[in-house]
Amino acid sequence: MTKTIKIIQPDDWHVHLREGEMLKQVTKCTSRVNKRCIAMPNTNIPITTSKLALEYKKIIKENSFNKNFDPLIPCYLTENLKLEDFRLGLEKNIFIGGKLYPTNATTNSEFGVHNIKSIYPVLEIIENKKKVLLVHGEKIRNNIDIFDREKYFIDEDLVKIRHDFPNLKIVLEHVSSSYGVDFVNSNNNIAGTITPHHMMLTKKDVFSNNTINPHHFCMPVVKTENDLISIRNAACNNNSKFFLGTDSAPHHVDQKHPNLSTKAGIFSASISIELYAQIFEEEGCLDKFEKFSSINGPKFYNLPINNNHIILSKEDWEVPNYLEKDEIKIKNFFGGKKLSWKLNEVNYS
Repeated sequence: MTKTIKIIQPDDWHVHLREGEMLKQVTKCTSRVNKRCIAMPNTNIPITTSKLALEYKKIIKENSFNKNFDPLIPCYLTENLKLEDFRLGLEKNIFIGGKLYPTNATTNSEFGVHNIKSIYPVLEIIENKKKVLLVHGEKIRNNIDIFDREKYFIDEDLVKIRHDFPNLKIVLEHVSSSYGVDFVNSNNNIAGTITPHHMMLTKKDVFSNNTINPHHFCMPVVKTENDLISIRNAACNNNSKFFLGTDSAPHHVDQKHPNLSTKAGIFSASISIELYAQIFEEEGCLDKFEKFSSINGPKFYNLPINNNHIILSKEDWEVPNYLEKDEIKIKNFFGGKKLSWKLNEVNYS
């Protein structure tokens, strides 16, 4: 039986660190294990300028668990973005790329994009600069079922983007369906991030007896058993097009309610690498874990693979129910349950 796993230090290619006191606490969770992260720009005031990105990066670094932690910031794309500032931000590596939020698709997305063609000048800049478009892939419309939003976005918007910008590198964030997996697999210059919760939950874990488990509610919502199996296969079978992105998204427990008014988001940063290790062990694919967690992401983003390593040990332990500090109280995903792997050692040098 494998008792320890040593892998190249991973990165989290999709995480929400929020702001204020919450940022101070959750940043420590993400930076305890990862060398880099892509910190999502859907803050209360969206990060749409180089100045805001630099300020946000500074705050994150000041609150990181280790001084070598490197937060990467995508620009929050809007239909009236200042193109010259955006271009210079990409050139100076202030922005890792651009993040596309369809209007009202998720938390703080009301400033997002309604008409995809209106941001074609932005996409042209990203393509020319050989940077990356990060996509929250959901189409929001009254006649679209919540479980079909990813499919409709792919069919109505992402297919057009792929056709009109064939050399544009795209990440379909938090792939949540077998349809999304198939689209990533069948198109060039496109990759996908995969969360632990989309590999562990189905809609039965969220919706039951006309109520919602708010701590399992996220956007995009988790789907069927077949979707879960497809996502696990994509992550765990040496597919270089998929990589680690937790989409860890904290909300105070007071904002989580057993109905659709609840804030969407699952907080997993405090146990993310342990969750992934357990999933890969369940799939009999621990030998492929490092490629998913530590190699595929930097290769797609044209960044160096990390030099350091982490070690996880085979050990049963119970996940605390909450992350609590002063006025911050966040429900840990998998809180109160046992995990079979635990972070043992990280070399931060």
